[in-house]
Amino acid sequence: MLQGYSILFEFMEFLGKKWVVPLLLFLLICEQTTFSRIKKQLKITSRALSKKLKLLEALGLVERIVIDNPKRAAYKLSEKGKEISQMLLGFATNFSK
Repeated sequence: MLQGYSILFEFMEFLGKKWVVPLLLFLLICEQTTFSRIKKQLKITSRALSKKLKLLEALGLVERIVIDNPKRAAYKLSEKGKEISQMLLGFATNFSK
């Protein structure tokens, strides 16, 4: 019976990682933004932010958009990332009622 829930457990474990939820929600609000803006607003280290963005990108939740040259990029949520972020926002809204 629990085997069917393993993907849910893995997903919840992923969401529990530090910075994942704040990053997803920030990208939902901003739509598209730069690394430095995310870093400044969330007050996160460059190393931690880089690591989380790479993880989210590998999972297909975040897209990296190259602007002008490879050293300048912006980040935005993929469609899957938007769906998950909107669900999280919905949970938070319902929880606070």
